[in-house]
This record gives sequence, C-alpha cells and structure tokens, in this order.
Amino acid sequence: MSIVTVATLNLFNNIGRWDERLPLLLDQLTALRPDVIGLQEVNLATDQGMSICRLANDRLAGSTHYRVYHMARPGRNAHAQAQAVMSRLPVEAHEGLDYLQHEDVAQRLRIRLEDGAALDFYNTHLHFPPSASDQRLAEARRLLAWVDTWQGAAATVVVGDFNAYPDEPTVALMKGRFASAHEAAHGSEPEKTWPTPVNTWDPSPPGCLDYVFVSGARVLEAGLAFDTPHPDDDSLFPSDHLGVMAKVEAG
Repeated sequence: MSIVTVATLNLFNNIGRWDERLPLLLDQLTALRPDVIGLQEVNLATDQGMSICRLANDRLAGSTHYRVYHMARPGRNAHAQAQAVMSRLPVEAHEGLDYLQHEDVAQRLRIRLEDGAALDFYNTHLHFPPSASDQRLAEARRLLAWVDTWQGAAATVVVGDFNAYPDEPTVALMKGRFASAHEAAHGSEPEKTWPTPVNTWDPSPPGCLDYVFVSGARVLEAGLAFDTPHPDDDSLFPSDHLGVMAKVEAG
C-alpha cells in the first residue's frame, strides 16, 4: 500500500492579477506538496506550467522534484487553455484524449508508486458554460470509455474542473464509477470551489465545479486547497477557483 496526496486546480490562465497570484500559489503548493496535481487553463505561450514547476522545485531543495507533463488543446485556444500534470513520482506513460467537440481534452499518466504498484491519474476540463450540461455529459462518457482502455493499475484518480454542479448528470455519472474524495471524507461536496474574488467578470452561479474522483483507493483525508487569501488582501487568491486535495491509500 502507498499513501499518495493528489490535487487539482484551475489556474485561471495568467490573467486576473497573475503576477500577484503566483507567489501565493507557490506558497500554498509547496506547503501542500502534493505528489501529483492536475492543472487546468495553463498558458503555454508564457511557459506557465514550466515556470511553476521550476519555481516550486527551487523552494523544495533537498526534496523530490516535480516534472510537468502538458496537454495542449486544438484550435485557437491551444496557447491559453492547456492542461498540465505535475508529478513527484515516476511517470511511465502519458497520453491525451481529444473529446472531438469544443476543443476540450483530457490527459492521463501511469505513475509508479513507492510499493511498485501503478496509479492511473487523469486530468480534465469539461465544457463551459453552465447551460452546456448535455455536452459535458457526452465528454464524461467518452472519458470513462477511455479509462476502460487502460488496465492493471492498483488505483485510478480522475481530477479536474468539470464545470458541473453536484446535482448535474455528469457528476452522477462519475459517481457511478468513482468515489468523490471530498464527499467520502465529509459526507458532501464543498459549498463552492468557484469563484473567488479574482474573477470579476463571470456572473455564473457560484458552486462546486472541481472534483477528485478515486477508485481502488481508500480516502484518508480530503478538503479544499489553494483556498487561503493573501494575508493583507482578502480579494487575492491563488486562482479564481479553489483547489481540491485528497490523501489516499492506493492498492
């Protein structure tokens, strides 16, 4: 059995006071030190993922360093809406899935745990806006079919910004196959993971949009992450989303 800390965070690209958000993000990332974290809305043009990885590693001198694995979206948003996974554990395979609609993608990594078992880690960002429930459900079905094509892992973790509130069919579909880590630990989903005051333009209803789903693993701990504002500015958060973390025993 291996104990692994996983997390997810939508970065909100490099907009919304990014220069001020970055130090706050790094503080909370290196305090949490997840073994694996899925990131959404990563800006490739500014090398955002590599920069976060490098700066985090500079702070973790003497500890196992992160490596970052990117998955670009097709089309006009490729530079600004990529996904990335940062892992401190060995990665043996990395693949991507094109949902074939709305330029949305998923990525997966096979990760080798300390006890020799494998963990399959999926990172995704489903379609926005809130009214696009049918499109998200189609993407989730395609994601689950893709999950079924990899076998042999002791545990599977699926994280991301699902853009789906807890009462939506997409979340119900995921919970038919996986346990939500936050719900397993607390009996319910967070009241909200979006928005923080960093986002000043989107009037969509606040709520829980971000999840960590697990199978083949026991949830030891789960909760919000990247949820602490700057000590001198309660409008400044690491992102416009809050993250979700989970500590799981795999195998």
